[in-house]
Amino acid sequence: MSFIGFFIRDFKSDKSFNWFYILCASLGIIGLLLVESFKGGIEDKVTKNAKNFIASDLSVSTRRTLDPSETTKLETYLQNNKLPFSRWTETYSLVSKTNESEPLAKLSDLNFVSEEFPYYGGVTLEESGYKGVGSWQSLHQNPLVWIARDLSWQLGVKVGDKLKIGELNFKIDGIISEDNFSSFRGFSLAPKIFLSYNYLKQTELIKFGSTATYAYAIKLSPDLNLKKIQAELRLLLPDKSIHIVSPDESSKQIAKSLNILSDYLSLITLLTYLLSLVGLYYFTQYFLSKKLKTFSIYKTLGIKTSFLFHISFLHLFVLTLMAVVTSTILIIILLPFVETISTHLIGDNIHFKLGIWSLLRILLLSLFGNMLALGPLFWGALQTSIGNVFQDLPTELKRIKFYYFLPLVAYVNILTILLSNSVRTGSYFLFTLIIIVIVAALCFKGFTKLFEQLAVKFNFINRHASFTLSRYFTSTFTIFICLLISMTFSVFIFQLDHSLRQEFTQTSGNRRPDLFMFDLQDSQAKRFSQLVYDEKWHQTLLAPMIRARLIKINQELTQKKTEQVESDFSTRDEQNSERMKNRGVNLSYRSQLSWSEKVVAGAFNGKNCDTNKSICEISLVDTYASQLGVKIGDHLTFDVGGVEVEGVVRSLRKVKWVSFEPNFFILFQPGILEDAPKTYLASFKVKSSMEKMAVFSKIADNFSNVSLLDTTEVIKKITTIFDLMAMAIKFISILSLMVALVVIAAVSFNHLDLRKREMTLFHMLGLKKNIIKKIYTREFLFLILLSTLLSLFFGSVMTLVLMKYVFNSESITQIFQISTLMTGIATVLYLMVNLRVNFLLKEKSLF
Repeated sequence: MSFIGFFIRDFKSDKSFNWFYILCASLGIIGLLLVESFKGGIEDKVTKNAKNFIASDLSVSTRRTLDPSETTKLETYLQNNKLPFSRWTETYSLVSKTNESEPLAKLSDLNFVSEEFPYYGGVTLEESGYKGVGSWQSLHQNPLVWIARDLSWQLGVKVGDKLKIGELNFKIDGIISEDNFSSFRGFSLAPKIFLSYNYLKQTELIKFGSTATYAYAIKLSPDLNLKKIQAELRLLLPDKSIHIVSPDESSKQIAKSLNILSDYLSLITLLTYLLSLVGLYYFTQYFLSKKLKTFSIYKTLGIKTSFLFHISFLHLFVLTLMAVVTSTILIIILLPFVETISTHLIGDNIHFKLGIWSLLRILLLSLFGNMLALGPLFWGALQTSIGNVFQDLPTELKRIKFYYFLPLVAYVNILTILLSNSVRTGSYFLFTLIIIVIVAALCFKGFTKLFEQLAVKFNFINRHASFTLSRYFTSTFTIFICLLISMTFSVFIFQLDHSLRQEFTQTSGNRRPDLFMFDLQDSQAKRFSQLVYDEKWHQTLLAPMIRARLIKINQELTQKKTEQVESDFSTRDEQNSERMKNRGVNLSYRSQLSWSEKVVAGAFNGKNCDTNKSICEISLVDTYASQLGVKIGDHLTFDVGGVEVEGVVRSLRKVKWVSFEPNFFILFQPGILEDAPKTYLASFKVKSSMEKMAVFSKIADNFSNVSLLDTTEVIKKITTIFDLMAMAIKFISILSLMVALVVIAAVSFNHLDLRKREMTLFHMLGLKKNIIKKIYTREFLFLILLSTLLSLFFGSVMTLVLMKYVFNSESITQIFQISTLMTGIATVLYLMVNLRVNFLLKEKSLF
């Protein structure tokens, strides 16, 4: 018989195994496909709109004003090479409706654009439709503005009304219903306004230290070499704070935040896949116990072990392929529903996309994982001696050494790093999983030993149920660990979701400020303090901010890599470290820490520094120090307005960033930065909405360049983004729970099927069916109760650790909700087992 013919006949003889394999593997693969389609949708979206995001073929942007020599070099180069360009300056400022006795001011994202703008993309106005390339001229002829629709609602304005922006009044010429430039660009502090670059100076908004982005949008003809022009511009403008990016590079940055979300989703999905492997492993073990005799017969007929292993490999490959196809069909059915929810939460359309390469990646991932997990079982079964064919499978499985599975452990470790794009995150995830399994195994072993010792004091039913746990240790532990992991992550996700929502929405003991102000000039500080005093506002903090650049760590220059080869793999950790070392930083100084800061290493020094006697001390946020690779005692040198300022790290802090206090990664000791050019940040508590409106109005009237942020609105935006994350993670966790239920059902049913003979013996000894039923259901009740208690403990500890060490906050336990969730899951499992035992006891062949 040919290889294919033999395979088809063998394949058809294992129908029950085939169906369960496809079901269990499909549930594990669905999550992987969903995350892969999410990534594909993001990549497709940003690729198609890449040029719209920067409105050009090339963008030169910076967070500081270009000095005259840099401006001359850039514009001379563009003019000599006949490259059309437009200017685009983006800044935040308060705007208010004019001619009102009590004007209402709102923070807005102002976009000043020159007459050549845009080269790609556009906006859609409610009254006059789409405004794309060549249709923006009217905006530059008079002081006109196009404003975002939500801003028009907030201010209660319409087309024809006037807004005060800085020191100039503008007429509203259009209400923006859709913006191709900001679409899908992620979190924004305020609604957008587009206005002419011609009026930027007249508004008097841009002053020293103003928070603004200055950009040149450049148009290239198709025959020009983009990379060559980028390289030439980089030679002209070597400062790394000047970003010279193509549409593709810009789109990668735009997609970065959602890709980080998909990284974490991938890890949770990997857990689902690993749970499905546990179920497949146990069922394959059960399946092979029945097929040992068949393998032995094949070998007595002269069929080689290698031939049978190839048949088994093909068997797994075909089943994995069928599982991927089945999962893909289910995902295609589910995607419209998922897209609708994501569109509602994100505010933009994402068409989840599954390409052939994505399917191939999932197929290879599943195939390698399944072969590494199940291959040793098949190999062990095929090595069975013909003379020992009638021995039970557990005896044969003892020949499978633990090191057979080391490749699987290494494979999973590599996957966690690749899926999370972070060695640290991936390692923490795997370490947590291993710790849970080890601790759970020790607890389970101790639990069974304790029950064995106490069994003599139990009644007949509980005694036999207790002995069964240790007598069938492998199968009962498999059921226990599947149930524990799925329930633990359900508890963890539920509690983390609630804790983070509390962190974002609560007031941290009524200390969180309601308003956050920035861009106050040094020359305005005295007048501003007088206004705060006169109006009796509750200012919680006023902090100076000095722009600087880190240039040395322990006298060693920090330099950015010249070029990174596209094929080079770099983790998120490496990218963050590189970015931290080569970007501008904000410095500050203060005599004492705010309530939202806590020293975790060293000692904070708020006394004035005498630069003639010693080097001034620095306090760093601990996570920032870790990313820089800096520790206490290291020396850091900064370029502050062309002057080198050196300090020594003497303390590390944790900061509660969601406090919305003016906090900084780097704090200098007072006495060295006071004369440096600076701006100020401030925060306020208000007693009512009327006082909030008064603060906005007074600051808008007296300090037109200053920006004021309503932290309540920011929290709403954060929670909207968090809703997307929570929805996605909860969906994957539900999928994980479904996989666990299928795995537990299969393992439990097989566990019970293997004990039919035992049930028959109980019956022959005169036990009634209801007593036999109670013995087996009581055994599972013990497992469910132990799993529930340990999952509550593990889930709570994981939440506590993450909230304390990542979010620097407290974990909030919801006893009632968690108990209800766990009770529901436990009840479903108990009913499943009850039904199966009833079914077995009704079989005529049993008795």
